[in-house]
Amino acid sequence: MALLELHASTTQFAALAFLGQLPNAVVALPAGALSDRYAKRPQMIAADLTAAAGLATIPAASFAGVLGIGQLYAVAVALGITKIVHDAAAISYLPVLVEPHLLQRANSRLGAASSVADSAGSNAGAVLVGAVGAARSVLADVLSYLLSALSCGASAPPSRSPRRPVAAGPSRGTSGRACATWSGSP
Repeated sequence: MALLELHASTTQFAALAFLGQLPNAVVALPAGALSDRYAKRPQMIAADLTAAAGLATIPAASFAGVLGIGQLYAVAVALGITKIVHDAAAISYLPVLVEPHLLQRANSRLGAASSVADSAGSNAGAVLVGAVGAARSVLADVLSYLLSALSCGASAPPSRSPRRPVAAGPSRGTSGRACATWSGSP
């Protein structure tokens, strides 16, 4: 987009690449803390919807003839932030979706699917840009984020049978009363 429609200079390309990577250094740690403290699905959905909205501004501005490099800079930063927030929540959401004994296999499959999507997505994007143009090809990316948000919304954690309380022996400070504790994680 920067090259085909805006004829960006090498300095502008470098700035665009830098701004796209800047959130990795600034947002990664807070995003991890956010995903640990709050519900993960809403974070993933919000990140996908934010990314879709940000990306949708590009073809809209292009069709209106007002697209500028500043807008691409802003969208690059927004996409970087949303990717980090989504990925941090997704990584910590996986253990909720799968049984502990399947977690290693699920992590492996998630990593493999991500690698395939990254390489196939780049190639498909290049073909799409050639076929329909840069601005229209961004609409496919918008659609992919919307589908991701819908998928996240539909991915309810499996219901697991509640764990039974286990009676513990007398606890200090309870005057010999038995304390009931829940087995497993809270």
